[in-house]
Amino acid sequence: MFRNYFKIAWRSLWKNKLQTGINLLGLAVGTVCCLSILTYAVAQFGYDQQFEDSSSLYRLKTIINENDNGNPSAGTSPPIAFAMKEDFPEVAEVCRIVYFGEGNESLLRVTDSDESYYESRGYLADSTFFNLFNYPFIEGKPEGALNTPNSIVLSETLAKKLFGTKKALNKTLVLGSGEEEQTLRIKGVFKDDFGKTHLNPNYILTMNSGGTGERVMEIQNFATQNFVLTYLKLAPGADAGALESKLPEFLQRHGAKDLAAVGFSKSLFLQKLTDIHLYSKGIRNQIDKVSDINYLYMLLILALFIQLVACINFINLSTARANKRAKEIGVRKAIGADRGTLVRQFLGESILLSLFASVISIPLTALSLPFLNKLTEGNIGYLALFDWKILVALLTLGILTGFIAGLYPAIILSAIKPVKVLKGSISLNLGSGNLRKVLVVFQFIVSIGLISSVIIITQQVKHSQKMDMGFNKDNLIAVRLGTQEVSENFNAIKSNFETVNGVTEVSGSNHYPSEFILGDLGLTLPGGNPADQTLVHYDGVSPNYLKTVGTSLLTGRTLRTNDSIQVLVNKATIDAFNIPLDRAVGSKLIQTYEGEVDEFEIVGVTDNYHFASLKKEIAPMLLFNETQPGWIILKAETQQYEALLNNLETSWKTINPNTPFVYTFVDKEVEKLYAEEKRLGKISVVFTSLAILISCLGLFGLISFVAEQKKKEIGIRKVLGASVQNVVRLLTKDFLKLVGIAFLIASPIAWYGMNKWLQDFPYRISIEWWVFLIAGVVALIITLLTVSFQAIKAAITNPVKSLRTE
Repeated sequence: MFRNYFKIAWRSLWKNKLQTGINLLGLAVGTVCCLSILTYAVAQFGYDQQFEDSSSLYRLKTIINENDNGNPSAGTSPPIAFAMKEDFPEVAEVCRIVYFGEGNESLLRVTDSDESYYESRGYLADSTFFNLFNYPFIEGKPEGALNTPNSIVLSETLAKKLFGTKKALNKTLVLGSGEEEQTLRIKGVFKDDFGKTHLNPNYILTMNSGGTGERVMEIQNFATQNFVLTYLKLAPGADAGALESKLPEFLQRHGAKDLAAVGFSKSLFLQKLTDIHLYSKGIRNQIDKVSDINYLYMLLILALFIQLVACINFINLSTARANKRAKEIGVRKAIGADRGTLVRQFLGESILLSLFASVISIPLTALSLPFLNKLTEGNIGYLALFDWKILVALLTLGILTGFIAGLYPAIILSAIKPVKVLKGSISLNLGSGNLRKVLVVFQFIVSIGLISSVIIITQQVKHSQKMDMGFNKDNLIAVRLGTQEVSENFNAIKSNFETVNGVTEVSGSNHYPSEFILGDLGLTLPGGNPADQTLVHYDGVSPNYLKTVGTSLLTGRTLRTNDSIQVLVNKATIDAFNIPLDRAVGSKLIQTYEGEVDEFEIVGVTDNYHFASLKKEIAPMLLFNETQPGWIILKAETQQYEALLNNLETSWKTINPNTPFVYTFVDKEVEKLYAEEKRLGKISVVFTSLAILISCLGLFGLISFVAEQKKKEIGIRKVLGASVQNVVRLLTKDFLKLVGIAFLIASPIAWYGMNKWLQDFPYRISIEWWVFLIAGVVALIITLLTVSFQAIKAAITNPVKSLRTE
């Protein structure tokens, strides 16, 4: 029986090649969209599950309630970890990590080699690191690898870069240079393709070393220095919720005095290791790039809508061709086929077509993977398409799509009366069905909503791109100094760079413009309560920094080479302290920390400028005179950047022959501040275009249906003198009404959704009414172009052909 159904379904699909092709194209495009989004979404799940006892691993997060507006941070104070292990039997093991971030690369070289490299993703970790995270080793053993002072373990990738095919175990590396130089012994090499994880170290240096590790182990303050990432492994049977409820009392017991001294309150919370990648929105100081579960939900909902639009097309096209199959149905019923048999047959056809669309969507998606990876900035491989979860989801999607798309046509077609059909009298009465109108309105709602969203997202991205950053990002080059030894040569390097043709200004800074500045100070006005401090970020710059980057000085003077306690502040700082601009110069700010008092004198006020994400309001900032900065910032005026960079590198090598010349263009770094929104805009444009394409196929099917139903009416009207324009108007007016209804429904829905999205931006656009009008007009034009083709075709048909059977 099933074999018979299959044969009939195949013959019917093959007989109606045009309808089958349109249906197949619509379903295939919808399924490719779904499969692409589904593959990307699945790739974002399953992070950190490869570690043993991953369900027992947690990360601490901190909320500094008053002075940080309740924004959580992944960092905690250094002494908290081992105090928790000592106080709570529920905590089986702890590990602290200090992350040497992307903007804080370390200089590494093999001992007795002149070639050195700046390496990112360096971790400083306790010796317990591999007790929590069981990375497989290809050289050495994880047990005790970080116990010995000045020991280091490398990723397989870094080991191959430094040593090629030679063994790295027990060889030595030099970290840094000059006074900060450390000689390290390699105690192991671990595999760095060990599943999906937010922990992606290039190398791990033991905390039991000099420098930063020594300072971390000396810090005993439970309130400040929240830069350490703290991970916990709970004992078997321990309740994470019960442990978390004990943390306020724990923090009060150990840190009440410290918190009172700095004037803010603080809370600690547990976050499951396996939740970090998807549930860390708004958490600062992440160790690696994370995703957002709400972003994935949005993409999955978009995929669902596109697939529903494809299903609607199938329904419309199938009902449009109903009369073509009426005689077949009548004959089958006359020889004994019941309605259930026919329903199964038509469902079989739709499911077969849907499954075929699912099959061909795999190679189509594989071909589009490079584009998809570029669009989403993902790294999805071809094998991901054959993951059993993806294949099961694709099979389920194919069957469900076929069932949903084919159910309504199956019910309608199987209801045809054989007597009327065989007499030549067919009246399916589908043209005025309310369900058809609802489906069409839904298509238009999706199209208008997506078009509106794309316009608003594009506006916000352009607004971010054109927004005044408070500095001139164009033609700014930041050259990394990187080590203490190189920073000591700042004046010599600066003098050399000033002689390079094309360079107009040179200055120094500890952070290049737009780089996030983590460091902050708790400050008060003179005579203020030390417990009521305001957090002010700080950065060290050379005296001519403002001129180089193009930041305006509102009042006062710039820094001088002999300044010590003299500082510049931005306008946000004097606003935070309620200091009038005309009285700012000469005002004092006080830092009180552990009984010591430091005084800063304001000598100038700069305009506000962005040094963090555009989703954050500009915070107070203090600039002090820095003689040994971490970056050289230079302004260039040239069209020959390749020659300029070569000349700069040559100049660099005359002073720092063994240190790499590393630079970045500031405008490229600024683009990263709104990269997420830009990526969302591109994704929206692509999938909106595909949704509109599918909708156009559906409209083509609908006008075919209407023209089929009204062909005799059209013939009579033409015989009576109706013009082509009159016939086209007759066929299109109902669609225009449906576009109007969809416009009225889609506009408030799109406004609400995009208004919620824009709330993440302190510097956001206002949603204008004309955005929705444009979306409606675009939908209207697309409708007219799609419908008019078939309408004109029906209008110019010879009426004799439609009336000769009467």
